[in-house]
Amino acid sequence: MTTYLVGMDGSEHARHALDLALSVAAGDDSIVVLHTWEQPAITGYDGIVVDPRETEVAAQEFVDEVLAEAADERLDGRVAEGPAGRELVRAAEKLGTDVVVVVGHGGSGKMSLLLGSTAHHVIHHTHRPVVVARGELRLPVRRVVVGVDRFGHREEVDEHSMSALRWALRLPGVATVEVAHADFVPGVAAGPVREPGVESAEEAAEDDARVRRAIDLATDGTGAAPSGATIVPVVAAGTGAFAMIEASRDADLVVIGTHGRSGVVELVVGSTTLEVLAHAHCPVAVVR
Repeated sequence: MTTYLVGMDGSEHARHALDLALSVAAGDDSIVVLHTWEQPAITGYDGIVVDPRETEVAAQEFVDEVLAEAADERLDGRVAEGPAGRELVRAAEKLGTDVVVVVGHGGSGKMSLLLGSTAHHVIHHTHRPVVVARGELRLPVRRVVVGVDRFGHREEVDEHSMSALRWALRLPGVATVEVAHADFVPGVAAGPVREPGVESAEEAAEDDARVRRAIDLATDGTGAAPSGATIVPVVAAGTGAFAMIEASRDADLVVIGTHGRSGVVELVVGSTTLEVLAHAHCPVAVVR
């Protein structure tokens, strides 16, 4: 059984996040809807006092309305006082949540990952898979694209990509999982290439073999997804971020494994993850 934790505010995006969780979750899974509240800060007026109990009651009424509207037995409503990002991370730890679903509102720069403060905080402070509801919501989730990269000197897939691949292959209800790897070849690269950014036929064949080897490892040699989905290996042209963003135009969900970086802007998540989160056309799952 899988437990999903969904951050819920009053926005349409949050309703999409809940719809996404309801669509992906299996019949015996549980979905915890968490709405947070904070005591309003009022300045410039004397004699105005806001009773925190009234704020909490209003928050609980909101959650009750959301659950009543959804009318799904898998739902469990909760409220908490404090910033949404912080409380989602705390709740995920306390409840042993398997997946956190957050809203990608969008922002003004890379420092917010173009997501908003809540999604930014959760992605950076939990090791659980985080699904960011952004772009176009296409339900049910039937077509998933998962990116694999960083084949090492032993031709092995890095652990982050492997975690993302295994997670994607276990999603219930999915019909197709495309396992994509992209290698960008600069126009100044030596050797025969079909065009700038595209590998030679021989290198593309090697990449195809690597992707198939990754699928073999992720399925313990069976080549079959635990979910029953059809697995399709894909060798894409361009950078990894570009390939995932382009794939997101037609996918229902993009899944990526994230790499840590030491820079301020790329803290915890890597540059590919950052670009995909900022520009994807569908929801994105980040698996660490």
